[in-house]
Amino acid sequence: MRGTVAAEGNEALLGVEVLSQAGSSSLRVEAVVDTGFTGHLTLPRATVDALGLPIIGSAESILADGSLVMEDVCLARVLWHGAERPVRVLVADATPLLGMALMRGSELRVECVGGGEVSVERLEEPSD
Repeated sequence: MRGTVAAEGNEALLGVEVLSQAGSSSLRVEAVVDTGFTGHLTLPRATVDALGLPIIGSAESILADGSLVMEDVCLARVLWHGAERPVRVLVADATPLLGMALMRGSELRVECVGGGEVSVERLEEPSD
């Protein structure tokens, strides 16, 4: 999977395909790679509504500035390393974030310059 670093050089961006609940449609969402976010994905409410993702509850989140917010939670599926993967989505009316839970089992490389390449590759499963 490939993405780019924003022209200003301050955000690593990666596109992710999010599937509707029924699987009949999808949206490609450009998300900021956030290694400080321990969850899977955040999406704006408009995207959640467009995909018909049902809200299953809420969760308290601690933002980077230390403040606490209550956010709706829904379930979705994304295309990740060529396969569908279930994820928990926090509904946050901000730029979509791609977190460490989604990247688990992957290698992240970022060329930290404006226009640099972002790549996420699947790690080999350890053999016993």
